[in-house]
Amino acid sequence: MKEYNLILNWSKKITPNIIHLAFVREDGLPFLFIPGEFLTFLFDTEAGLKRRSYSIATIPQKSSEIEIAISYLKGGVASEKLFHLKPGDAVKASGPFGRLVLKPNEPFKRYILVATGTGVAPYRAMLPELAERLNKDPALKVVLLLGVQYRADLLYGEDFVAFAAEHPQFEFRAYFSKEELSQDKKTYEYKGYVQTAFNELNLNPEEDVAYLCGNPNMIDAAFAHLTDEGFSPKNVRREKYISSN
Repeated sequence: MKEYNLILNWSKKITPNIIHLAFVREDGLPFLFIPGEFLTFLFDTEAGLKRRSYSIATIPQKSSEIEIAISYLKGGVASEKLFHLKPGDAVKASGPFGRLVLKPNEPFKRYILVATGTGVAPYRAMLPELAERLNKDPALKVVLLLGVQYRADLLYGEDFVAFAAEHPQFEFRAYFSKEELSQDKKTYEYKGYVQTAFNELNLNPEEDVAYLCGNPNMIDAAFAHLTDEGFSPKNVRREKYISSN
């Protein structure tokens, strides 16, 4: 895929350790992608060319910018570059790539979208397509499971809470591995890891399809659980790459 320069329009911190960045193409061409795809950024270093990939977080119809989320890792090739970009700065990229997309005309009755940290970005991009599918099929359901350590780490939570309020067939569950939830916890808040939700979802390998994105250890554990439950590998779609450094 052809390489091109992206120009940073703006960035903002969305959790204590994660920033959201919005780019446009330097050549002015429109950026076309399928929600669920990712970009690969290219960095020239003393050790040679380094590549780092990030899911596209743009919500189509709401923005024409190219948006990503990145968590900070001290000394990381991408972290040190992207966290210090200023509006107008350029960075080289290629893509989009990826297979973690919503395929047309599928027979499934429920989508189970599982993420940890910035792995939730592709599901944010999918919201308009999910809305269209939910409106078209009243029997369709979508469950989004997002795992983070603390409440402060919950990125894009407001987008998913608002979407759930508009679409009763959509359920958002946030899982906190370290937060101690009090009596006033919100209805979408849970203690534990995203995989702990599987036992509560009445999984149906014939009618469900699962998407996994985020921490590779989570993906491996979730994939093993789902295949043990009878899911075909074709019904468990994974995007596994290291995107935090």
